[in-house]
Amino acid sequence: MPSSSFVCLDQKSDIGLSDFMQQHNKICGVCGERMRRNGRTRAGRERFRCMTCGISNTIHRADTRLRHERDRLVAWLTGVDGKEVVAKRYGLSRRALTKEFEPFFRENPSHMPPSEYHASVLILDAKFIHGGDLCALISLDERDRLFWDFATDECYGTWYGFLIRFNQPQVVVADGEKGVTRFVRRFWPDTAFQRCHFHMVKLIIQYLSRNPKEKAGKDILNLMYQLKTVKTREERERWILLFKIWEKQYAWHFKTKTESGAYSYWKLRSVRNIIRRALPNLFTYLDFPGCPNTTNLMEGWPNATIAEALRRHRGLHVSQKKILVSIILSRLTREKPTQKLSPEKHT
Repeated sequence: MPSSSFVCLDQKSDIGLSDFMQQHNKICGVCGERMRRNGRTRAGRERFRCMTCGISNTIHRADTRLRHERDRLVAWLTGVDGKEVVAKRYGLSRRALTKEFEPFFRENPSHMPPSEYHASVLILDAKFIHGGDLCALISLDERDRLFWDFATDECYGTWYGFLIRFNQPQVVVADGEKGVTRFVRRFWPDTAFQRCHFHMVKLIIQYLSRNPKEKAGKDILNLMYQLKTVKTREERERWILLFKIWEKQYAWHFKTKTESGAYSYWKLRSVRNIIRRALPNLFTYLDFPGCPNTTNLMEGWPNATIAEALRRHRGLHVSQKKILVSIILSRLTREKPTQKLSPEKHT
């Protein structure tokens, strides 16, 4: 899949540059004789004239025109002004500006890593941009390099098509979506996996609410809130011990059934099973200095910027949203990059 043409929007395109160099020694298209400079037009363009047949012509650089059209598209999509205001600023009508943008919306806006790309930490997340019908699969590494692709759903198949192009990193940080974990387990067996603490707490709240009625629910929710305080291996062991004590203290909740045979506290059972499965991947960051324990950088930087841009441009159709997201991601920069991961695992 080719890379997005919007990744280097600020750089001049080389399209038509060879034609431009040839036109400095412009040849007449009628008689084939060499043309000479003959002043400038009212617009300020250099005019050429054939001394044999009298034909006049000017230089038309396709790369300059294309660059200006992209600049106008970026000004509209990344700014706060509407299309009418942008068109007026450049001396165009709204209809002319709309027609000018149409070829860009037919381009492939994905941006995939090159074959020589290597990263120590990969933060992975999917951002839905068109209801539940379209999402952007985004990766962010320790050097703030972003790569993305678009898919109709967040599942194993779509993550496979995206991640199979990456070289194996040291650590993957994700929200626990099954497609990512399955891919890492199958194709990157030597890669450590860090489960996002924020998404873990959010998932527990979905089962128990923020104010559980049962004391068992209140205790486990308070224990989940303490995840952010775990900074050392000793604190990790203490947290795991508290979880095991909670399991033993409320063991009868997990066995109690109703007259129909259903579990009375099935939500507590689900919470216990979720934490059990996630426990091996909850504290990976302690073994890899610099590795984050959440995907907050992804949520608060690319995802938040995309959400704000989509809010300003409500009503775009699918292809336009893809180009918008591609432009936003290609222009993102931060003053303070993420802390670089140490290449050696702490033992």
